[in-house]
Amino acid sequence: MPMPEKFTVEQKEKIFNESFTATNTAELCRRLGVSAAQFHRWKERFLEGGRKGSGESSRGNEYQKENDDLKRLAGDQALVIGALKKVGRKDGCGYSQERYAYCNDI
Repeated sequence: MPMPEKFTVEQKEKIFNESFTATNTAELCRRLGVSAAQFHRWKERFLEGGRKGSGESSRGNEYQKENDDLKRLAGDQALVIGALKKVGRKDGCGYSQERYAYCNDI
């Protein structure tokens, strides 16, 4: 189970803003109770991804993209199924009458 975050996103942003004006980041980290390594990881994420990199999960975007892809795939499959049903009705599915009745039910 992951450890709870000690600092909120807003607190991290405040630390970043203060670090841009601070002359000694080691002293800033000591004063705020943050390890220098942790601070630099936060800062790197913040600079790469802005607010999302500072603590908010980007998994939501990944899930949204995957969801959109799945919806697109389902739509494409529905179009293919509809086209196959039309083709199957025209040529009688290529089966006997009992099978042809099944094709109409699809």
